[in-house]
Amino acid sequence: MRPSTICILLAVAVLLLHHHLLPGVEASVEKACRDAANSSPNINYDFCVAELLPYPGSRSADQKSLTVIAATLAKDKTTSASAKVKSLLARTSDPKTKQCLESCGSVYEDLLSDLNTSIPAIKEGRLVDAKTYLSAAVDEPDTCEDGFKELKVPSPLTKEDSDLTQMCTIALAFTNMLG
Repeated sequence: MRPSTICILLAVAVLLLHHHLLPGVEASVEKACRDAANSSPNINYDFCVAELLPYPGSRSADQKSLTVIAATLAKDKTTSASAKVKSLLARTSDPKTKQCLESCGSVYEDLLSDLNTSIPAIKEGRLVDAKTYLSAAVDEPDTCEDGFKELKVPSPLTKEDSDLTQMCTIALAFTNMLG
């Protein structure tokens, strides 16, 4: 074979590999997010993909691993929100805001406990347990927001709580897809 023929064949092989392998790898995240969004009007497909794709190992993960990743992302977001509460508490003098933030701190502790229990349950195939704890986790960020609404105080945690609800809802939907 001439060198130009070899180059052309090599280029075609690379294109075929790229076309067949990469979409299939990313399709697992996209398919899982699409299936989850189709199963619940509360799941934002774009949010799901944007959160999962950058996570290490997500592009080649199976459904069970994606479920663990989703719950782990929810846990990471809860830890971050909890740190924000501590920071805000250190700078807040308004008694109503302080009360709401303290309540949210407790909510996030409960949320972390639920997520810390659900992750091993998913890994071990104890899906009923995982669903129980994830169902509780889905509602907890709203509890935080409700405190601010009741005391008519603007919430500095609206984005965090919205993202937490979304991530917990995704983890629950993924768990439901496991069985």
